[in-house]
Amino acid sequence: MAQSDDEERREIARAAANYAEANTYLLDNPYLDRDEKLEVEMWYQLPGGVMIHTFYIACILSILYGLAWTYVIGIPVGVNAGIAIINWFFYKKRLVYALYVSVLHSWVLYLAGFATAAFLLLKGSYLLAAIALLAPLGIFAFAEPHLYLYSLLSVKYRMNAKYAFFKREYGHVFPFEQ
Repeated sequence: MAQSDDEERREIARAAANYAEANTYLLDNPYLDRDEKLEVEMWYQLPGGVMIHTFYIACILSILYGLAWTYVIGIPVGVNAGIAIINWFFYKKRLVYALYVSVLHSWVLYLAGFATAAFLLLKGSYLLAAIALLAPLGIFAFAEPHLYLYSLLSVKYRMNAKYAFFKREYGHVFPFEQ
């Protein structure tokens, strides 16, 4: 009887450890190589990068054409959600890479933020200028729908969205699945 209890505890501990591994994505995980980790991060961050550029455009339009605050916030959020859905179902590795070596490169995001902030400062829109300066630093993270959408879409895989991406896209089987 005692041996059966020990086996049951070991099985419960193994299942709990697998669940924890499946639902906790770490950048130093042993399951993906360096290039795969880079790819999954670019895939995951794509909607956020597009959202930042959309926000910059909406800020400029708000000054030039009186675009309401609801649109300045709502359009980038909607674009983020739309890009997330497209990216989940119609992922194109070459396109994502091309975007990241061009318009979504971190330096481009910072430069666009500085340029947008300078324009907004010249037009007297200090709050939007401050937000534009801080946008590439991740201040939108709480309001990015793709973070929630990816989590919802990966529920059927019973693992973190980043692992689910590799499972869905490449048929990757992880040790914690067994």
